[in-house]
Amino acid sequence: MIYRFTDELGTFVVEDPHKHNLYFPLTDKEGRLLCSISPNLAGDIKRDNGHFLTAPASIEDLRSNLLCRRDFFIKTGSQTIRCSYPYQDRLEAGFLYHKIVKKTKSLEMEILNFVPFDTPVEIMRVTLRNRSSKAIKIIPTSFIPLYGRAEKSLRDHRHVTSLLNRVYLDKFGLRLKPTMVFDEKGHKANETIYFVLGFEDEGQPPAGQFPTLDYFYGQGDAVFPDAIEKNLRPARKKLAEFDGKESCAAFRFKEKGLKKSQAVSYFLLMGIAESEAEIRNTFKKLNSPEKIRKSFEQTRKYWLGYLSGLEFDFKDRDFNNWLSWVKLQPALRKLFGCSFLPHFDYGKGGRGWRDLWQDALALLLTQAGEKKAKNFILDNFKGVRIDGSNATIITKDGQFISDRNRIIRVWMDHGIWPYLTLRLYMNKTGDLDILLREASYFQDHQHKRAKEIDLYFPHKDYTLRDKNGKIYSASILEHILAQSLVQFFNVGRHNIIRLESADWNDGLDMAPEHGESVTFSFMYAHNLRDLCAYLERLKEKTNKLSILKELTFLLDAKLKPRYSDFKYKQKRLNEYLGKVRNLSGEKVSLDIDALILDLKSKAGHLFQWLGRKEWLKEGFFNGYYDEQGKRVEGKAHKAGLPVRQAGIRMLLASQAFAIMSGAASEKQVKQLWRAIKRYLQDKQLGGFRLNTNFNSHHHLDLGRAFGFSYGDKENGAFFNHMVVMLANALYARGFVNEGFEVINSIYKMATHNRAKIYPLIPEYFNNEGRGLYLYLTGSASWYIYTLLEEILGIKFALGDIYLEPKLSAGNFFKQEIETRFKLQGKPLRVIFARGREKNKKGGVYKIEEAYLGDKKIMPRSGRYIIKKEELRKAENIIKVYLS
Repeated sequence: MIYRFTDELGTFVVEDPHKHNLYFPLTDKEGRLLCSISPNLAGDIKRDNGHFLTAPASIEDLRSNLLCRRDFFIKTGSQTIRCSYPYQDRLEAGFLYHKIVKKTKSLEMEILNFVPFDTPVEIMRVTLRNRSSKAIKIIPTSFIPLYGRAEKSLRDHRHVTSLLNRVYLDKFGLRLKPTMVFDEKGHKANETIYFVLGFEDEGQPPAGQFPTLDYFYGQGDAVFPDAIEKNLRPARKKLAEFDGKESCAAFRFKEKGLKKSQAVSYFLLMGIAESEAEIRNTFKKLNSPEKIRKSFEQTRKYWLGYLSGLEFDFKDRDFNNWLSWVKLQPALRKLFGCSFLPHFDYGKGGRGWRDLWQDALALLLTQAGEKKAKNFILDNFKGVRIDGSNATIITKDGQFISDRNRIIRVWMDHGIWPYLTLRLYMNKTGDLDILLREASYFQDHQHKRAKEIDLYFPHKDYTLRDKNGKIYSASILEHILAQSLVQFFNVGRHNIIRLESADWNDGLDMAPEHGESVTFSFMYAHNLRDLCAYLERLKEKTNKLSILKELTFLLDAKLKPRYSDFKYKQKRLNEYLGKVRNLSGEKVSLDIDALILDLKSKAGHLFQWLGRKEWLKEGFFNGYYDEQGKRVEGKAHKAGLPVRQAGIRMLLASQAFAIMSGAASEKQVKQLWRAIKRYLQDKQLGGFRLNTNFNSHHHLDLGRAFGFSYGDKENGAFFNHMVVMLANALYARGFVNEGFEVINSIYKMATHNRAKIYPLIPEYFNNEGRGLYLYLTGSASWYIYTLLEEILGIKFALGDIYLEPKLSAGNFFKQEIETRFKLQGKPLRVIFARGREKNKKGGVYKIEEAYLGDKKIMPRSGRYIIKKEELRKAENIIKVYLS
């Protein structure tokens, strides 16, 4: 690893951090200000895609664009020190702050950046200490290039939009308020104020300013600005020439003498506001060193408290601290979405549908109380359409838009994830009644799974209405059925569920008409079957359900359906989609037993069909058909290339979901593991690739992924989200050593020097083993979920818990592992202790005995079950002895 931890609180340091092109996130608890910062102080500060205080920064900007840096110049004698340049740098970072310490012969510089947990403003504190043996004089000048508009203006009308700029100078800083928001579809008056305020030590204001780039540069440029090189006098009041220019917060502080060891601090507050009163209140709250010190301590305390919702102690400082940063990642993606860190230079903000539900796996385990979790689920099922598709971008809980780029498209896997999250909620809380709670449906211009577009869709609240104009609401169960039943019938000519615009692998996006996804057909079959167990329990409360009349058209098991005939399925689906185009709103009563019978029939057919048709003689499953209707995986005979290199086409996802869904038999899982090891494990790096090298310049009949360089992104990278889902699947099926090898490969790659990353799980590792796309990845949620439920084996079952640990010697650093979290609002502590006898290689620990407090837990049907009624103490301790 390039860093080392300095305490038990996740604090880490990196020497010479400028050698690594990295970034670090800063934000408040609600994500009202989203910031990134690199070791050279580059990055950006924004509220959303329409409001950037500083220029949008992509990954290459961090090391090459001086206008993306928070800079600070110090002139001392004949030397000019620029704080964005390296001077024996050491980075210190923690929850959630970024500190750089620099040293020259005469000065030690400490630059602290953080966003208070309760205030959307970035604070930058620059502390200068004289480390020489004699007194020195310094002339300090800040330089924060401002942008003050929407991301799209970076290339579209960049100069024209600068003409809208108006800067206002006051005693402590600068306000940038453009006259209007430039939009050729319709310009409008601007109300947003972009501001930077500054002061020295005990509140002394700057001596003056250089409020535009022109004024700061003079005849120079960003490298050698005249304001610094020629020590120009700053402006103290606004000049007419400042209007219509690119702006900057370049504050000249008064010349200062520093005695030996004497220090001085300078403070900058950077933010975005909608009123002058908001700026005044922010400044009043943070206008002294002591107030900022307290804010900094409160911010650290907040984030550490946030992480305490679920704690792990493996008795190893490095692993514990690394896990803390992984635990933070789902929260960061909730706040940042998938668009607002330097690698993530796409989209326009918000989280995707898949991101929403998968991050919820970790958030349900770490944060949400029962009421909060329930409201989260009820709100977000409102994103489901009656045609089984859904909104794809979530801006806030319960608020949706069709697509971040206004493209007409549908992802075929999206119906999978809400059920998996709902299942965890029901198991953790015991709340089956949520299946009967009602929510509305999403509706916009897309109908019939994007096959029909209504350009005159009248309802701007994006809520489904019946033919009489009344908002239609239905049970959460009905929403799940709409997602699952529609997809069962939505098949291509191989009788496999259609790929549509893509599935989990966004890179498989070029087979919209004839592509089919075996991979996620496995999971739809799983969900149809798995739901039946909860319906059986629901029968204890009611035997009848109220279901949309049109939806019962897809419940056809009693009609002797021809499920093996893809045309039958297509015809029935088209009839359903036609019926709901003009929704009756009428509901009918349905026996739960009849529903269970129907779902089991569909799941059984789908599992049988997939198992019979898609198992390959090479010892793994085919997962896809392309736009030509051709099978994607298996042998791909190519002249001049040996099979080991190019003759086998195999994707990891196809095998992971065959295992996870239960489609693969135990014998097949063993064969799959051998194939995965042979074709997808990299022998040098140890990790598992997303696919073999198809040796295709591109694959226009399947997706963009195969145009990427092999080993990057969705083309053969070590893609951690799929790797951890494979580990989860292996553990769930009882392949413990195999699961450990897979999940441990992530930690080993993430902490190796060649990864060149901070403590976290990146989206993927490339061919060099370098981690890319930092922080905002679903792999973190699945890692925490797998660690708690599969490896530690603390499983939730309708409010009860049962213990089924799958621990091997590799999981232990010492003799014990401990975890803490809340269940039903009460703290729960679980300790796993192994005996001191040597565990043979490959051995898996079994429970010898377990205690709840002083009471021995007796196994029931081979399981160590603790009923929810037994967990009513103020704090519960479970001790599990392993041998």
